[in-house]
Amino acid sequence: MDRSSVIGFILIGLILMVWLYFQSRNTEQMRELQQKKEENIEKREGNITGQLPDTVKSSQHSEKYGAIFGKFEKGEEKIIIIETDKYYAEFSTRGGALVKYEVKGFKTWDGYPVQLLYLDKVPELNLLFTSADGRLINTRDLYFNSDYQPWKRVNVSAEGSYTLTYELLLDTLGSKIIKRYNFQPASYMFGLDVELINPGRFISNFEYQLAWENSLKLTEFRSDLEGSHAHAYAEMNDNLEVFDVTSKDEPVKSDLNGQTDWVASRIKYFTVFLIPTQKKADGSYITGVYKDLPDHGHEKDYSIALKMLVKNDRHEKNSFNIYLGPVDYEILKSYDMGLEKTMRFSLDFLVRPIAQYFILPLFLFIHKFISNWGVVIIIFSLIMKFLLTPFTRYQMKSMKKMGDLQPKMTAIREKYKDDPQKQQQMLMKLYREEKINPAGGCLPLLLQLPILYALFGVFSSTIELRQANFIWWIHDLSVPDEILRLPFKIPLFGIDYISGLALLMGITMFIQQKMTIKDPKQMAMVYVMPVLLTLLFTTLPAGLNLYYFMFNLFSIIEQKFFMKSQPSPTIQENGNEKNKPQLKHKGKKSKVN
Repeated sequence: MDRSSVIGFILIGLILMVWLYFQSRNTEQMRELQQKKEENIEKREGNITGQLPDTVKSSQHSEKYGAIFGKFEKGEEKIIIIETDKYYAEFSTRGGALVKYEVKGFKTWDGYPVQLLYLDKVPELNLLFTSADGRLINTRDLYFNSDYQPWKRVNVSAEGSYTLTYELLLDTLGSKIIKRYNFQPASYMFGLDVELINPGRFISNFEYQLAWENSLKLTEFRSDLEGSHAHAYAEMNDNLEVFDVTSKDEPVKSDLNGQTDWVASRIKYFTVFLIPTQKKADGSYITGVYKDLPDHGHEKDYSIALKMLVKNDRHEKNSFNIYLGPVDYEILKSYDMGLEKTMRFSLDFLVRPIAQYFILPLFLFIHKFISNWGVVIIIFSLIMKFLLTPFTRYQMKSMKKMGDLQPKMTAIREKYKDDPQKQQQMLMKLYREEKINPAGGCLPLLLQLPILYALFGVFSSTIELRQANFIWWIHDLSVPDEILRLPFKIPLFGIDYISGLALLMGITMFIQQKMTIKDPKQMAMVYVMPVLLTLLFTTLPAGLNLYYFMFNLFSIIEQKFFMKSQPSPTIQENGNEKNKPQLKHKGKKSKVN
């Protein structure tokens, strides 16, 4: 590169640097001028806004809810406390709704009062509808008027009953929305009246919904076990519609029309019902989503609503009952509205009658005399052992005969080992001659299966057994009893702990099978089945394992006495009785007298 080129590049660089400098100065000056301009505009707009009437000033926050309802988006929030023998509740002028609800007499797994509402979510018992100017209205965002002083406390138990009224005055013609709550002592149920004055002036499609927008707050240690019991329901024309969201990819959305008795959602031990009283609702709207929680947990979040048609454009009034409390069979059944049907079980069509008409009534009857639920379960298992004794005796006799026939059966298998079809024919002939049913030992087990299913449902979701202490390490009969935490998860089963009662149940099962199974070909079952069932039962409620352990223990005792009391069975050979043993000698036969 020559000297002239170098000087040229230096001059071009200097020119660019000077140009960039002045360009940056101009840009900065333009920015300052623009900022001053914007500040002057804001000042002018502020002066103008201060001179406008209130109706115009509210237009910005009226955009969402329109001219009719936008003026209620701001207001004074006042809380009132309602306390009864059963619950502590807080209601707010924001939404005229329920914002807090503690159930008395119950604690969460970590010892706090059971709070059924998420405090960081919206209030509950809101009205949803489309306004006359086409806006979707949810009253949770509107401020109602009520004449109580902030944080007023009302003890309904002392006052006998109490009525709380919220009002939204919409125009000078007297158009109103009124929400009126009615509280009674010693009940988880309270009333709600919804009154619409001149609804034709502010509702466009002559329909509104009474909505409960969130699932109840989880209360137990294992959210996955609690979430498995979370469902939503709609009772329509005496038919129960059940909704269960099982994955994030398949949310639930149901929009049903027709006469509706009630809607509900529940978690494991607590539930909420919306129940129309004077007339049935005109339909239901239910949605559900599945949410993952930390440590492999999950939650099912349901929204439930009743559809109510507005049939009078001058004055419409509907009344509802709200049940918010425990999933208690006796309480739900006492209302005589089929609320107890929400207590669902596996194989419900078969298990429900057993649980509803036998197990629960018997449990509650025994509990009237014995306070400890563990002892109640032991007595129940003894009763079940007594009731099933004819079948277990039949099983024992059948198993003993099968054991005594093993030499003959072995001889037949050996003789016809090359002809399986002939072998089976001869074995069946032997069974007929000896009057033995090879499947007879399974009958008591088959009879117990529906009972075990029913017990599982009762122990895992009945409020009476929640946090029911027994003895030693068994502090809650409704959940697995953990005695040892493992540093790993057992493959296939996915468990990382040992259950004490499941282990005891497995040991008694091993002893039982050792006493009954004599066929060498079935000996593997003696060792394998108790281990497999111990692992399977590890995740089941402690109450169920206690029942199964005690039932097995009583069966072992019964079998010991049975074996001692029974003489050797008479086994027929070629139609003749063979009561006495014979000794064979070479060359002659001698009878032993």
